[in-house]
Parts: sequence; C-alpha cells; structure tokens
Amino acid sequence: MRLRVLAVLAVLVGTFLAVPPQAASAATTYRGEGDDVIRIPVTTQPSLVKATHRGESNFIVWALSTSGKQVGLVANAVGDYKGTVAFNTISRQKVRSLEITADGAWTLQVLPLTKARYWAINAKGEGADVLRLTAPLKAARRITLRHAGESNFVVWTLDNRGSTTKLLVNKIGDYRGRVLLPAGTRYVTVEADGAWSINRG
Repeated sequence: MRLRVLAVLAVLVGTFLAVPPQAASAATTYRGEGDDVIRIPVTTQPSLVKATHRGESNFIVWALSTSGKQVGLVANAVGDYKGTVAFNTISRQKVRSLEITADGAWTLQVLPLTKARYWAINAKGEGADVLRLTAPLKAARRITLRHAGESNFVVWTLDNRGSTTKLLVNKIGDYRGRVLLPAGTRYVTVEADGAWSINRG
C-alpha cells in the first residue's frame, strides 16, 4: 500500500514539474478607481501594459522600480483612454509596481512583449499601440505613416530583444510621410491621440 501511495505521489509531482511556468499563470487584469498603486510580478524584461480609463481628468500611469522610483511613463492622458504601451525598452529596470493617477474607473493588464498585436507592415489603429512582426525584418523597407489627431504622434522601432533602436516620427497633429523601417526591426510602438495607419511603400 505504501509503495502504491509513493508511486501516485511521484506521478503527481512529475506532472506538476512538467507544466511550463508561463502556462501556470494567466495574465491578470487589475481594476480600480481613482489613485492607486498595484503590485505586479517583478520583471526586468520589456513588457506591455494594456490600459483603459473612464474619466474626465488626468490619467497617468508610471512603472515603479522595487525601490519605488518612477522608471517608465506608461500612460499620460486626459479623460477617456484606451491603449497599449511598452515599458523597459530603453533601459532594463526591475519593475515591481504600477502607480496610477486617475479620477475614474481604470483597468490595467501586464503582458509579455511577445503578445503585441501581429503586424504585416500594413496596419491601422487609434491611440497608443505596439505592433509585432513574426520575425525581425531582414532588409530595410520604406513605409508610409499617417496620423489624424491633435496631439503627439511618435513612432519608435524595437529589435528582437525589445530594445529601442530608432525614432521614426515625432510630430504633433496631422501627419503623412514616408520613412525607412530599418533592418532588424521586430516591434513598433505608436503613441497617438487619433487614427493612424502604416502601409508598405
């Protein structure tokens, strides 16, 4: 009987250890209203924050280090907001918390950078977003960018590791222009307050 119990325990332990760490925990959505500080699993990797806010005043989100220092501005808007932003793309910090300033209800979801929206060089969106190619770009490619808005339109490229590589656009208001997407690009981050598009050529 004792041998049978030990055998069952061995099977259970083996099954548990065989489960990949990432499969054991699903992405968590944090919800709140007004100012708050939420603790997230510590990460030093480039990551995503999907955020929403329903309010009339400032909505500001900072990534905080383990010592409480502000190390990455995730969101900075007035009123309603919906967007996806990357952090830890310039310098790798040990992020432990998110600090929220808000006057209304909000949601935050923290995800790996690899969960960014798939991108096939042609894309449309509105507001902040992060796009992902299936693989790093092998050769430089010309793209056309458009933005219809009143505030900042900022586009950065990231490499396969999620590190910032090149500033493509930094304008205010409506924009249309052609830029060169450099070889090695895997991700693109978009900061915008209006509708935008990215197209080949």
